[in-house]
Amino acid sequence: MPVSGAMDKPSDTRVFETEGYFRRHHVFTWEAFRREGEGRGLSTTALAERIKYALERSRLKLLEKGLYAVVPPGVPTSTFVPDRFLVAAALREDAVLAYHSALELLGFAHSVYRDAYYLSARRRKDLRLPDGRVRALLPPKALRDRHSAHFGVEMRERLGVKIKVTGPERTLVDCFAAPRYAGGLEEVMESGRAMAVLDLEVLGAYLDLLGQRRLFAILGFFLGQQAERLFVPATFLERLERKRPASNVYLDQHQRGGRLVRRWNLVAPERWVSASDTGERV
Repeated sequence: MPVSGAMDKPSDTRVFETEGYFRRHHVFTWEAFRREGEGRGLSTTALAERIKYALERSRLKLLEKGLYAVVPPGVPTSTFVPDRFLVAAALREDAVLAYHSALELLGFAHSVYRDAYYLSARRRKDLRLPDGRVRALLPPKALRDRHSAHFGVEMRERLGVKIKVTGPERTLVDCFAAPRYAGGLEEVMESGRAMAVLDLEVLGAYLDLLGQRRLFAILGFFLGQQAERLFVPATFLERLERKRPASNVYLDQHQRGGRLVRRWNLVAPERWVSASDTGERV
């Protein structure tokens, strides 16, 4: 059976070429494939036959039930490992790459991380790949409550495929909020220092949406140290300062001790406190 749909007449605008679909979608679900094929007039049975044929010819690799990756020509199916970010983007229509995955996709990550993280309105079990896991997480509750789960989301291209990813401002805040999904605080600090430009209005609006005073303190502390490099005006730091917590909080919630930076009521590890922060030991 021809995989490419070559039997269809060239003048038929409803032609559905399987190989053309494979070129546009390196990883896809059966539901997505079926929906597009049926929209072009093909039956479910005919579409299933095309998938079966591609699997038999090692053109596709089955990752889990209903999830397929396109195998590049000449690459053995047994050794082929699909791009984990494209796998994550294909698993859910609302998938948004986030946390360390966003740092990597945006080009800011200090190191490579084996797991891929994406946000979705519904949880699902982790998908294990030979080189790591693909993990679904819910968007922050404050965003879900305000129906703002897609605030600060951008479209980026990965291997010719457009995928959704949290933008630099949201990524920085999210990673400070949940560093366990970003390789730890050390990785977040180093990755943040790699960011050359930030839209401070977007960052401020996102902090307002989340409404966590601890995050105002953390971002104020970080941006204060990077103020000259990132062109952060004093008025913006003052805006964050007004919303800092009333009592002391820890930058690293799993660590005690460090230096208290009174401007932010933030206790930070000594190695991250500069002379200009005038931190006092606690």
